[in-house]
Amino acid sequence: MQLDLFRCGMLMVFALSMAFTVTAQRAVIILKLDDFYVKNNVISGQQALDTLANRKVKAGLGFIADRSDKTLVSFKQYLKLKTKTREPLFEIWHHGLDHKNPEFFGTGYQYQKQHFDSATQLMKLLSGVQMHSFGAPYNASDSATNRVISEDKNYKVSMFNKIKPTEKEGFINLSNRVNVEVTTGKPDYDYFIANYEKSKLLYTDYMVLQAHPPHFKDDAIVQFTKIIDFLIAEGFSFETPYSWYLKYQKH
Repeated sequence: MQLDLFRCGMLMVFALSMAFTVTAQRAVIILKLDDFYVKNNVISGQQALDTLANRKVKAGLGFIADRSDKTLVSFKQYLKLKTKTREPLFEIWHHGLDHKNPEFFGTGYQYQKQHFDSATQLMKLLSGVQMHSFGAPYNASDSATNRVISEDKNYKVSMFNKIKPTEKEGFINLSNRVNVEVTTGKPDYDYFIANYEKSKLLYTDYMVLQAHPPHFKDDAIVQFTKIIDFLIAEGFSFETPYSWYLKYQKH
């Protein structure tokens, strides 16, 4: 009888241990949302922003610098929003100066340097924000891109860079991509779930979900919201690219 009780106790400890291990390995979700701008007081992708704000879900927002004007100051209403633990809800990140294809691939160091620094300065002028993360337009980058990023010590994160940065270059590259959109601007719940099922055992530290809210049409916001609600129901936590770096990668 005592042996049976001992075995039951050990099984319970093992089960609790396994449950803790699964929880501890649950990937963090990083929302990489592209192509934002504010012009003439019109905030692109606002429906998606409000969906996230209402649910207090963190997200990184890639801004194309020269598509915004001085009314970008109105975006501060979103930058003031906080999570339940009083952390910033949204991060503005560097998504190029003009978003031409290519902007950061095969265009040479001088061209990329000028575009990178100009976008940094323009976004700081218009929004007051010093950006810390970068994602190349069309996810197209090369070795010159890594050099340019490394020369601005404010930048600590890149996303989907073609060439992994070295430790000496001083920034990390987030690459664990799980596709959300069938094509640009068309998120699809079933498509995402299929990709998630393939990736959930592979990516146990973080997953990067890319979408393009300024291009959402038809029922795209419905599909996007369904994906976000699924992730919330599954108990995932969310980080912005830079908050991920600060919490999990900063040395």
